[in-house]
Amino acid sequence: MDTREMVALTPHATTILNSNIFTDPRGDVKISNLRPRLFVRADEDKTGVGLTISELRLRSEDSTYKDWINYTGGINGWESLPAMAMQYLLKGDKKIAQSVGEYIANTPYNFGEHTSAAAMVYNSAIAFDWVRMALPKEMASKICARLVEGAEHLKGGVVTPSINHNYTFVSMYGVAMAAMAIHGESDAYDQKAAEYLSLLNQLLLDDHMLFATLKAKQGTWGEGNHYTPFVVFYPMLMTLNGLSTATSRDYFSIIRENYDDFLVPMSKFIIANFRPDFTMERIGDVTTRVVPHKSFLRPFIDLMALKINDQTLQGQIHSFSKQLSVYYGADLVSDPYHWMMLVNYNAKIPDKPAYTTLPTAMRLGENSYEHIMFRSDWSENGTLITYLSGDHYTDHQHFDKGHFLIYKNGALVVDGGGYSKMYSDSWSNYSIRTLAHNNVLVYDPKEFPGKEVNKTEIHLDGGQRIIRGAQALTSWKEFNEKAGALGLHTASVLAFDADKGLNRYNYVKSNLTNAYGEKVTWMDRQLFYLPQADFLVVKDRVITPRPLDNYWLLHFEERPTIDGKIPEAGVKDYQNASIVHSQRTGTLSLEGQPVPYSGSLFVKTLTPNKRTISLIGGPGYEYYNRFSKKNFTPEKPFLQNRESGNWRMEVSPEKPRTGTAFLHAFQISDSSKKEMIATEYLRTQDGKLEGAFFRSEQNSYLVMFSSSLDAKGHEHQTVNFPLKYKVKAKTPVNHVLAELTPNRKVKVIINNKNKGTFQTSSAGVLYFNDESDGVRRIQILAD
Repeated sequence: MDTREMVALTPHATTILNSNIFTDPRGDVKISNLRPRLFVRADEDKTGVGLTISELRLRSEDSTYKDWINYTGGINGWESLPAMAMQYLLKGDKKIAQSVGEYIANTPYNFGEHTSAAAMVYNSAIAFDWVRMALPKEMASKICARLVEGAEHLKGGVVTPSINHNYTFVSMYGVAMAAMAIHGESDAYDQKAAEYLSLLNQLLLDDHMLFATLKAKQGTWGEGNHYTPFVVFYPMLMTLNGLSTATSRDYFSIIRENYDDFLVPMSKFIIANFRPDFTMERIGDVTTRVVPHKSFLRPFIDLMALKINDQTLQGQIHSFSKQLSVYYGADLVSDPYHWMMLVNYNAKIPDKPAYTTLPTAMRLGENSYEHIMFRSDWSENGTLITYLSGDHYTDHQHFDKGHFLIYKNGALVVDGGGYSKMYSDSWSNYSIRTLAHNNVLVYDPKEFPGKEVNKTEIHLDGGQRIIRGAQALTSWKEFNEKAGALGLHTASVLAFDADKGLNRYNYVKSNLTNAYGEKVTWMDRQLFYLPQADFLVVKDRVITPRPLDNYWLLHFEERPTIDGKIPEAGVKDYQNASIVHSQRTGTLSLEGQPVPYSGSLFVKTLTPNKRTISLIGGPGYEYYNRFSKKNFTPEKPFLQNRESGNWRMEVSPEKPRTGTAFLHAFQISDSSKKEMIATEYLRTQDGKLEGAFFRSEQNSYLVMFSSSLDAKGHEHQTVNFPLKYKVKAKTPVNHVLAELTPNRKVKVIINNKNKGTFQTSSAGVLYFNDESDGVRRIQILAD
C-alpha cells in the first residue's frame, strides 16, 4: 500500500493549514495536520519528533520485533482498539480500519470507575487517529463527538487537578489523546483541541503544577506499587510522548532543561522497587500487578530508556527490561499491548552497562517521599531492605512511616495487610494502619481514633495519625502551604550514609514524631545494614509525655518460632524471650524462569531487658487488633502473590514508660542457617553508647548508637568525644558507630596504641576494623 494514502490530509484539513498554530505564554505550539500523529508520524511530517510510519514498517521486518507484530485477538473491548489499529498501519487492510471505526462510533462509553473511563477515551482516540484515513467523514464526525464526550467527562481532573493523585494523570492522558485525535476535523473540533491543549500545558508547565511537583519529589511517587507505575507514571509518559509526536513541543526536552531531568531518578525508582525475584515491593495499596505479567510495564520502561538522554542509564534500563522478559517470557506483555513495544522499544539502544551496576543503596525522593533501598547486591540471591520515611500525600499511602521490608530468597518481613476494598472495615482498620506494618505502636486509650469514612467505624490501634481529605490539593504550592496544618510532613530523614559506594554499611535515621501526633514527644528509628555479612540492627526511641504501652511489630507470612518453640494460633505471650526465627518457602512460578524461595531470618531482641514477646497469628488472628479484640478479616481473600502477613511478633516492655529504647539484631540468610550466630547487647562503661555485637568467626561486627533518651531530639542525642569501651573477641572486629559528631577527625587508640586518624561521615558514622584479637580497650579522641 502506498504510504501517502495513509498519511494524506483529510479533505477538510487542507483548508486549515494556517490555523493549526496555538499560542500560550511559553510560545507557539503547532499541531500536526497529518495522520497518523499519535506515537507514529507521517513520513512528511516535520511538526513533532519520534517514530515515522516508514520506520514502524521497517520494524515489522526486523526479527527483534517479531513477537509483537501480529495481533489476532480481534476487537475485544476498548484496550484492544490500538492493537487492531496498529494492524492497519502495518498492513493497510481497510477492513480492519472499518471495524475499529464502527466499534468506536457505535459503542457508548460507560463512565463508571475513573481509571477505566479514561482508558476507554485514550484507547479509542489513539485507534481513531491511526485509522482515520480509511473512514468516511460521517463516521469520523460521530467518533469525534464521542471523543469530546469522553474528554469533557475527564476534563475536571485537568482543570481542577489533585496534584498528588492518580486520577489527574489518567484524566490528562484521555484528554490529551482526544485533543490530538479530533484536530483537523472541523473548526469546532479545532477549537476544542486548542482548549484542551491549553489546559494540558497549564497542568504540566505552570508554576507549582505537575512538572514542578515531580521535580520536587525527584521522580518518586507515593501511591504504592500498583498506582504509581501503572496509573501515574505510565499515563504521564504516554501523554508526553503522544504530544511530542503530534505537536511542535518536545516535552521531554523541557523536562531535561528545566525540571532537573526527573525522568532519570524516576527510572531508578522503578527499577529499585523490583525485588530479586523480579516482582515489585508490596508497598501501599497494591494489586496482583506487583507480579507484572500480562501488563504494559515493559513497554513503559522501554519508553523511559528511549527518552532519557544518558547512555549509561539507557543501557541499565534496557538490560533490566530484557531481564524481565527472561523471567516472564512471552507472558510479560499481553497481546493488546504489543503495539506499545513496536512504538516504545528501540533495539538500537544498548543494553550495557547492566542494571546490576546501579548503586546498591539508594535514597529516592530526598526531603519528600523518602523511599530508601539497601541491597547486598543485585543478584537473585541478594538481600533487599526497603524503608519508608517521608511525607504523606494520598489515601493510597498507608500510615507506615518508618516501615521496612526484608527480602532474601523470599519475603522474610512483609506488610501485614492487603487491598480488598478501599474504605472498607478491614482496609480502614487493618491494612492501611500502623498495626499492619513493621512499626512501633504507642497505645493511648484517650486518643481519638479518627472520623468514620463511608460509615466505617474506626478503631484505635496505637499507631500513627489517620490523615484523610488531604489528597485533593491542586498544586505543589498549595501542598506546601497546607502541609504543616494538615500534618502531612509525617517523617523526615535526619541522617543517611551509603558508605560512598564501598557498601560496607548502609545507615539511615528518621524522625517519626509527627506521624504519631501529640501522644509522642519524640520518636526516631535507625537502620544499620551490614551488607557483606547480611546483618541488620534496628533501634527505636520512643519518648512520651506520660507512661504509655509500646509495642514493637514485625510481620511474617509463615509461622515463626520463638526460642525454638512453635506457637499455636492466637495470642501467645513469652516472658523475656529472645530469638524469633522466620522462614520463606515455596516457589514463585513464572513462565520464563521459576523462583525458589528459601530465605531465613533470625531476630534477637536486645532491649528492653525485661519484656514480653507476643506471637499473634494463625486462623482467626491474621489481622487481629488486641485493643479491639477483633480480627479484621478482608471482605475478599488476599491473593497469594500479595504476600500478606499471617503472623506477627510484638515486643513490649514490662510496664509502661515515658522513655523506651527498642534494639533488635537481625541475621538474614538462606535456609541452610539453622541458628543465629552469637549476638549480644553491649554498653560502654561511660554509658554513652549501646548496641549489638555479632560474634562471627569470620567477620565480627560491633554496631553502636547513642544511648541517650533526650526528648529534645536528634542534636541532643549526638555523642560527644572522648569515647571509651572494651571488646573481647577471638577475631578482628569491625566497629560501626552512629550518632557521633559529623565530619569530625578522631584518633582511635587500641590498647594504648594509636590505630590512626579517622573521620566521621556527614551522617555521623565512624567505621574501622581493629585488626586485633583478645581483649581490646578502645579510646576514640577528638583530633
